[in-house]
Amino acid sequence: MNWPLSFVSRLDPAEASKPSLWALAVDGILLDLRVSGRSLAKSPSFTAVVLLSLALGIGANTAIFTLINQVLLHELPVQHPEELVAFGNSESAGIAGGIDLGAFGGFFPWDFARQLQSDPGPFQGIAAYCSFSQEVSIRLAANGTVPIGNGSAIMVPANLVSGNYFKVLGARPFIGRTILPDDDRTPGSGAVAVLSHHFWQQSLSSDPAVLGKVIAVNGTPFEVVGVMPEDFRGIKQELRPTDLWTPISMQSTVLDSSSMLTPRSGLYFLHLFGRLRPGTVANKARLAGSQNWLNQEVRNGVRDREGTSISAERQREISRISVPLVPAAGGVSLIRSQYGESLKVLMVVVALVLLIACANLANFLLARAASRHREIVTRIALGSSRMRIVRQSLVEALLLSLVGGCIGLGVATTAAHALVAFVSQGNNYVDLSPEPDQTVLLFSLAVSLLAGLLFGLAPAFDAARTARTGTLSANTRTIQSSGGSKARFWPKTLVIAQVTLSVLLLVVAGLFLRSLENLQHQDYGFERTHLLVAEIRSGLAGYKTPQLSTLHRLLLERLSAIPGVRSAALCQTPPINDGAWSSNISLSGYTPAPKENMVSNLNRVSGQFFETAGIQIVAGRPIRSDDNASSVKVAVVSETIAKRYFPRGDAVGHLLKIEIKSVAGPWQIVGIARTTKSGNPRDTDPVRMTYIPLAQIEPFLPAAVASTGTTAKPGRRQENGDAYASTVLLRTAGDPAKTIAALRSTVAAIDPNLPLLRITTIEERVSNLISHDELISALTGVFSVLAMLLAAIGLYGVLSYTVARRTNEIGIRLALGAQTSDVTQLILGESLLLLAIGASSGLVIAWLATGFIKQQLFGLGALDPLTFLAAPSAVAGVTMLASWLPARRAAKVDPVTALRAD
Repeated sequence: MNWPLSFVSRLDPAEASKPSLWALAVDGILLDLRVSGRSLAKSPSFTAVVLLSLALGIGANTAIFTLINQVLLHELPVQHPEELVAFGNSESAGIAGGIDLGAFGGFFPWDFARQLQSDPGPFQGIAAYCSFSQEVSIRLAANGTVPIGNGSAIMVPANLVSGNYFKVLGARPFIGRTILPDDDRTPGSGAVAVLSHHFWQQSLSSDPAVLGKVIAVNGTPFEVVGVMPEDFRGIKQELRPTDLWTPISMQSTVLDSSSMLTPRSGLYFLHLFGRLRPGTVANKARLAGSQNWLNQEVRNGVRDREGTSISAERQREISRISVPLVPAAGGVSLIRSQYGESLKVLMVVVALVLLIACANLANFLLARAASRHREIVTRIALGSSRMRIVRQSLVEALLLSLVGGCIGLGVATTAAHALVAFVSQGNNYVDLSPEPDQTVLLFSLAVSLLAGLLFGLAPAFDAARTARTGTLSANTRTIQSSGGSKARFWPKTLVIAQVTLSVLLLVVAGLFLRSLENLQHQDYGFERTHLLVAEIRSGLAGYKTPQLSTLHRLLLERLSAIPGVRSAALCQTPPINDGAWSSNISLSGYTPAPKENMVSNLNRVSGQFFETAGIQIVAGRPIRSDDNASSVKVAVVSETIAKRYFPRGDAVGHLLKIEIKSVAGPWQIVGIARTTKSGNPRDTDPVRMTYIPLAQIEPFLPAAVASTGTTAKPGRRQENGDAYASTVLLRTAGDPAKTIAALRSTVAAIDPNLPLLRITTIEERVSNLISHDELISALTGVFSVLAMLLAAIGLYGVLSYTVARRTNEIGIRLALGAQTSDVTQLILGESLLLLAIGASSGLVIAWLATGFIKQQLFGLGALDPLTFLAAPSAVAGVTMLASWLPARRAAKVDPVTALRAD
């Protein structure tokens, strides 16, 4: 290349005037940027491949980090969040009955929570909240105000909180006030509500005069007293964030159920958290003292509930009960529990993909540096320093990585939108944002700079070596003219590393995909095809328990008559659900051992339930439509219960009692149903299930039970909230999704005010329960294929570069009588050696690494033979294709042309 003298003089600032070292450095870097930009523009194919590789690698890392930043790294926007601790594992949600205090590590009854709130001991404060967020009906008028009466109803996630919840949390309102202890003092009183900023903005049009207005929550008037800041979600971080907070004292209204606010109710539905005193977190002794205090309070609570006659063995059991203090600076997050480990694995996966992309960058830059041998030698001969050559090479690498990072940021934003849409499970508003914040932008910049620096060093030092050893007269016709085997060492090493990482990623992806397949195709115990599920909330439409038998009968008649519907049923929960109704049970003819686990899941069902749900009756009979209030109370139990308590097969005919007084029984067992999955599809322990007829549940609570409820009025019978059906099941002849419109119109014809919510197929419900498995399987699969393709591109580039540099050698071989097949074997043999070394290394590393993910697998071991065979085979196929193209080109070299090439 001919260099103009004016340009050459600028290449070496040491020979120019020096106004200042800083100005010279800036001027030199700007010049390097211009030179690098022009040089890259002259090689558009090279530049495009490098930028695409980097954009995909950096974009994948940024997309996953966007979710990690929100799910794992964010702290609550409250005062001193590091002082917050949850009492036990508070990630589960539901109402538990008939358990020991602390046995679930996070559920507590109302009276015990009140006790700790009034005397927090070593804590600054202790507060409570409901273990799940209940959707409530809020009636809105057309003008955006929220009066009681007619108007369009919307369903809003609400949570019950103690009067000191916001104070202990350290959260201040955006406007108005928060819930106070006086609001939560007496059960049945304190009908006030605090709104989320999102609900206030979206549903109330940011009404500045909202304070003091009345809203209808499940038909009951509540006064709006405050609105929380935009970034506040509460301590419970859920996928669909809470929009409304009300006092626990309003539990009956908000949960639309019987009162749980009675001493010794046996219902454990609250989570507790506390704020440690300043300095406790860093003081191990004080932290241990707080833990010991909590354990002692829990043990005293258990003893108080079990009475005075406690055996010595039981005393020892109680003395070992412990409810751990769990750091809650980031809140209590079900999203973190579901997706946290998966996101960590994905972050490692995308980091490996980035390494492969950066290896391509290094390889391409090494090839580029070798092709510029004469240019570098010329610059040295004209007076440029080796440091300047190194800087030029680094600037070029950084320019590529930064531009690749900018493109990758666009890729990341698109990918993050897709990830959030996947995780949101159809919800319009979720507590995840795909938009990059300042932390994400800084992460993307840091990754781009790190990639450019680390993988630009090798080409830079190679250029420096060329500058030190090269001569202007260098012009030989052998491979040694450009460094020989030494010059090919690093490109080959990088290719081996790429193949190694590709095999590793494919093994991990294969294990996750096989695990997902096992989850999806396992035996759930019921027929999953052609089953439609819908939630129904008749209580929100004003139906009282005495009216339910008529409503249920009418619903079943009309729904069964829908064209294409084979059968219809009502129940409390579908065959598989993310929550459960459970209680201790007792069985005639069986005496449990001391402290034996007698808990069973419960479901209240209509006639035709087992036929509609596709659950087989293995003995006796199912619950029928003629099992009504005037007939003997009957129940069906699962095989798990029958085999556990009646191993001789005589369960049918025995009596069963439930330790929930609203459905106590006794119930006569008339049938045994096949055991089904109930909650988490990963659970392998057989589920105990008891089914009771909806029509045989009394519409009112027994007088003895109702009299203990503080909200019951003298002379008025208290309704039994456990008499409602919450779920509609339809077994269809064809695609169940095609029946949704007919289902909606049928229910609307019965009562247009009857809310019909969350209509899905049972397959979609199962998919939602294993969504994190689907996420990690899909993404590891995509990223591993991407890594393999990047490795193939890298191998193709290296071999193409090798063929180009060895054109003289190949021409000589052909001129001396070598066959084209010999040349092909020469190139393919080299790639086969790289493949063998890389694949072997990848399998060894995968064998060592899969132990870290074995807890996330299902139904197979971490050393699954099929996966360990398929992964290197796939890499071998792709890399051989990438090798064959350069080998074919080498075989077509014209010896005469090759020997004449300079």
